[in-house]
Amino acid sequence: MSESSISRPAVREAARSEALPLVGRISHRRRNDIIRQILIQLFLLFMLAVVIFPALWIVSMAIDPRGITRPTDLNLIPANANLDAFTELLTEPFTNVLPVYFGQMLMNSLFVALGTALATVTLGASAAYAFSRFKFIGRQAGMLGFILLLMLPTTGTLIPLYIIFSSVQMNSTLVAAVPSFFAGLLVAGFVFVVYQIVRGLLHPEPDAVIKIDRRIVIAGVAVMSLLAIMLAFYVLFERSTVYSQAIGGPLRDAKAPFVAAQEDYDRRVGSVSRTEGTAARRERQAVQYAADVETLTGINDQVAAASEADIAGVLETQIAGRDGLFEDAEDDLILQALLAAQLALETDGRDAAITALSDGLTALQAEAEEAQADAVSSRQSAEEGSAELVTAEATLTEARTSFAESSVTLYGLRNNAFFAALPYMLLAWVAGLIGAVVVWGIVYGLRAVIEPATLLSVLLWSLLAAITIGLGLVALQGRLRPDMPPLQTLRATLMGLSLAFASSALPFAIWNLKGYFDTIPKELEEAALIDGAGLVGTFFRIMVPLAMPAFAITILFSFMQGWTEFILSWLFLTGSTGDYTLAMALATLTNGANEAPPDMQKFAAMSILISLPILLLFFGFQRWIVSGLSLGGVKG
Repeated sequence: MSESSISRPAVREAARSEALPLVGRISHRRRNDIIRQILIQLFLLFMLAVVIFPALWIVSMAIDPRGITRPTDLNLIPANANLDAFTELLTEPFTNVLPVYFGQMLMNSLFVALGTALATVTLGASAAYAFSRFKFIGRQAGMLGFILLLMLPTTGTLIPLYIIFSSVQMNSTLVAAVPSFFAGLLVAGFVFVVYQIVRGLLHPEPDAVIKIDRRIVIAGVAVMSLLAIMLAFYVLFERSTVYSQAIGGPLRDAKAPFVAAQEDYDRRVGSVSRTEGTAARRERQAVQYAADVETLTGINDQVAAASEADIAGVLETQIAGRDGLFEDAEDDLILQALLAAQLALETDGRDAAITALSDGLTALQAEAEEAQADAVSSRQSAEEGSAELVTAEATLTEARTSFAESSVTLYGLRNNAFFAALPYMLLAWVAGLIGAVVVWGIVYGLRAVIEPATLLSVLLWSLLAAITIGLGLVALQGRLRPDMPPLQTLRATLMGLSLAFASSALPFAIWNLKGYFDTIPKELEEAALIDGAGLVGTFFRIMVPLAMPAFAITILFSFMQGWTEFILSWLFLTGSTGDYTLAMALATLTNGANEAPPDMQKFAAMSILISLPILLLFFGFQRWIVSGLSLGGVKG
């Protein structure tokens, strides 16, 4: 096509389109899409801020060194932030629930939560598989019953269990042994996980993205072993009788005046704030009453000077001017006096109106004098409270200084004991390293007789068994008390609480798992049965792997119920305080209705510590959670 064949309008249109800015060339539909996306992103950012802000607020209170009893200002990054609350929670006993340490309550909570999840998944999976795959009488009625149980409150389903468990007696040693050996098993499981991680680092896959030199891995394991030995010694030393008598007890005694002074100061801060507000409010009220007296005095003089014919107009003008000044007209004393004078004028004449207005002025003057007296009294109380606050602050400073001086000596004694035991810790560390070398030599020397992997497996499982039994026996000694009765009710035990929580979580587990099992084709099971797998093998090799999203949701919800519930824990666990859970300890930090407000720094720190296991479990199961929520319970 020649240039002459191009029309001049087309050339002008092309030139105009090139001259237009980019915004002008965007179509109307495209512009609306961009605006919509911007609004959506702004809304999502707003929702993110709404969700994130409470978490940031909790973190701010946890590191705020003031230890305020109530959050009084918006301060996400407090000055002189520290982790003292976390340190106290992890190292010092909860004296408000008797001397129970965080670690013991952590094991109790893990026992209840994991026991609830295990019992719920085990029983729920078997029942859900039966409802999904087998046809039997009462199948639909059973599923309807589970759905009805989901609608009932948890308390209603646990009351029968409370009655039943209260009548079941169990041996006290057995009751204490189960959670004790569970703690040892949990530590052994942690050691097994660490072993698997180290083994994977020493023998990485050929296509692994991150490969670490073996010497670095071995050095890291050695350092971690030393740190583990030091931590174990420190924990055992803090739990010993010697530490309690020589350091722990005197430290608590020295800190008691400081804690009391801090609570008294915090209480007075709130009291001074309230009295200052009351004094300021009453002073404003007294000023207002004084102004009203002057206003009504002027009106009274004006009415007294007016003729009988003009009084009605004066009163109507003043009444109209007072309209709407108060929400409740009865609170306007000037208006009430004017209305009384108007009524007296209409009934008894001018003199009666003047008398009524004078009586209103007298009543208003009395109210003004009373308001002035209240203002003076409130101001005096506020000044006395401020003076007492200064005294309380001085007492707090003195107590803090005294505690700092006393704690220096006690902490120095603790540090000296730790450093005195350091050679023994190093000796244990070196002995452990030598033992590892000896084990390696034995495995290397017997490689022709027994496969190294088999021998290592035998040694590993022997070590895990020793850890479980050893730590279980140590924990059992801590749980057994001389005054413990030979028998205990199942209701007042951690086992009974786990079973109760599991029973309340079963309806949801069966409903959710059954719905997910319905989405798995039966042909897969039939193929496995043809290949020689039995019903049990088919269930564990086919159904369980394919239903992992539903299992993840069931485990997460069951764990959360056993981990965070404290009201029913208070109802069931009426025995030893050694069975307290972390949720129960968090509830004790709020104190009672007649007690001083809680220390929000410790309360926030405890809340963060309790939420960490749930976050770890959520992130561990997150790849299954979405599909588990979307596909579970689809079919009935």
